[in-house]
Amino acid sequence: MTIRRLAVFIVINIVVSISVTLLVLNLWDAGRTASRPVSTLVPTLLAPVMTSVPTPIVATPTAAAALSHTYVVQADDTPLSIARSLGVRVEDLLAANNLHEGDILSIGQALVVPSAASPAATVETTVSATPRPIATSTPAPLPGDTFITIKEIASAGNLLSEAVVLTNLSNKVDLSGWSLSDGEGHKFVFPDLVMLPNSEVTVHTTGGTNSAADLYWGQSVARWGGSGTIAYLRDPSGKLAASYRVP
Repeated sequence: MTIRRLAVFIVINIVVSISVTLLVLNLWDAGRTASRPVSTLVPTLLAPVMTSVPTPIVATPTAAAALSHTYVVQADDTPLSIARSLGVRVEDLLAANNLHEGDILSIGQALVVPSAASPAATVETTVSATPRPIATSTPAPLPGDTFITIKEIASAGNLLSEAVVLTNLSNKVDLSGWSLSDGEGHKFVFPDLVMLPNSEVTVHTTGGTNSAADLYWGQSVARWGGSGTIAYLRDPSGKLAASYRVP
């Protein structure tokens, strides 16, 4: 074998060895790549951000907000008759106006009327268990002043003997056009009659013949029998002169 052929043979072996080596390395690398776990990127879930929402402020209705309208007192009105006509409890009407049972109302007086369904209707008022006559505090009359009081209501509830007794503590008074009522629409109008100082006049519920001291209403039923009924005495202009509450 010549040197030239030997060199060719060596070169061929070297090339073949390199080729085989490269092939083996490629196969080995491919196997490692196939068996290597694939890393998967998983997005991290962020916790929801909690925002603080302020609690809304709710306005609570007050007792004053439940008062819906006003009522102007008319002639012969009483707390009881007003409450009945407006469909509210008399206790609520008294409480809404800072009044007490038996208080005297004046014509033209504005009363606050509570709503029938309002919380103000739950207001409790303390009412005396024993009704008392209304005491009118009036200074001593001056000359020319008129001061007539309701002294009593005798035999309340008994038609034959029921009567209202009036007393004149002032000077001479002409009772013509004056009226006596119970606040429920029943009214007695005085005829021409002059009351002398310190005199008394009795108004009988039943019928009879009028005199200077006794007047007769001519009613067929008693008008002052209900406990708590109030008698109102008014002058011809409708101004309240006196009142009396049946015990």
